Formats: sequence, structure tokens, C-alpha cells
Amino acid sequence: MKKLLILLIICGIFVACKKQELQQYSEKPRIYLRLEKIPFYGPFPTATAGNLRVDYLPQNSSKKTDTLALTLQASGTASSSPRSFILERSGNPGNAIEGVDFDFLDKDFVIPAGQYKTSIRVVIRRSLNMTQKEVSFAYNLKENEHFELGPKADSTRFFSDSGVMSLVAINFIARDIAIKPANWDTFIATFFGAYSEVKYRFIIDVLAKISFPSDTQVSLMNGNRTKLRTALTKYNATHPEKLKDENGIDISF
Repeated sequence: MKKLLILLIICGIFVACKKQELQQYSEKPRIYLRLEKIPFYGPFPTATAGNLRVDYLPQNSSKKTDTLALTLQASGTASSSPRSFILERSGNPGNAIEGVDFDFLDKDFVIPAGQYKTSIRVVIRRSLNMTQKEVSFAYNLKENEHFELGPKADSTRFFSDSGVMSLVAINFIARDIAIKPANWDTFIATFFGAYSEVKYRFIIDVLAKISFPSDTQVSLMNGNRTKLRTALTKYNATHPEKLKDENGIDISF
């Protein structure tokens, strides 16, 4: 009798597990953004979790766009048919202007047949708007006839073992704002002269640096000045007008 009771309990557990497995298997697939820390966030050191921050200032002025590939991952089994998904601008859209500050290069949001994932490209343009203020825009995934949102809860951190974060929403913040270094008047001006935004951007382009600590060796700063003077002479010789600052004054070093 005791053996029979144990057998019945085991059978009951087995049936319950099978039922649960079938229920889980029949759930609608989930879709989410799968973001890898190194290739996706690595180039943007000030980005955090679902907030991707693109700062153009440290980059050469010739760089006009940054194109990012967002990976969309589906759970469950692959389908024999293409499955569309919805990625739409957030109800709190931010101040970025589509077509000016950013664009999606891929307009069809679809997981191809037989696939578990796809990628869509968003290009962030180095617009004039970004020189005055930060611009931002956010996009959210939404449920549709093919997908529920997943994972079941957003992750606000990267998993240490994989460096992967799964989200259903992402916020983009971009800027190209030149901020006068705090030690310009007390140190940098001795070598580069009076500050102007145009001059500072020219320095960044030539020297590929945004900061010059006050303990930098004088010989190094003099060398930097020589490089800037050489670059300025070349610029003025190859352009119809000399390089002027935002007030119309000739740049000099």
C-alpha cells in the first residue's frame, strides 16, 4: 500500500510537470532588445543601462554620424513565417527631430522566417541642435499578435558573466557641446591664447585631446602649440578665408 501511494505521488508530480511544460511551451513568444556591453556600450563610456549617451565633442569634426545596430531577440521556437514587431517612439519623445538628429535606416521591423533575431540600424546625426543642448529620443517595444514583451522583467544592469542586457525600451541622448576647460585662463591660455569655441574645436581636431592638465610639462605644451600653428597655417592656405572664431576674430596661437 505504501509503495502504491508513493507511485501515485510520483505519477502526479510527473503529470503536473508535463502540464506545466506544455503551458510554458504554448506561451506566445517574447521579444526584447539584446544589448551587448562591449560592442554596443563600449564606445560610449558615459552610457548606462538603457540610456545610451553619444558625445561627439571628443571626436574629430569630420565625423558626422554614428550608426548603431540594435539586436532584437525573440524567445520560443522559430517561425516558418516572418513575424513583425512594434518598436515605436516613447510617449515622452524627447526633443530630438527625426530626419535631422536621427533616422532609422531599416524601416521594416520583422524577425525573418526561421530566425530568432534581427537587427535594425539607427543613425545619430551630428546636428547643429546638439551644439546648443542635449537632444534625446526614446523607443519602446510593444506587444502585438506575434509577441509578448520579454524578458518578463527589464534588466537594469549587465549580467557579469555574459555582458548582456535585455530591455524592452531604450533612450538615446546625444550632444556636441564645447565646454571651456576650467583651467583655460590659469594655464592653457599661456600657450594657446584666449578661449573661443571655434579655437577649442580646432585644437581637438589637431591634437585629438580635450583636456590639458595644469601639471603638463611646458615642453609638451610648447610642442602642442607648434603643431597648432602649423595646422592653422595649412588651414588658412587651403581655405578662401582665414579661420575665425564665433565673434569674427582671426584664430591665432
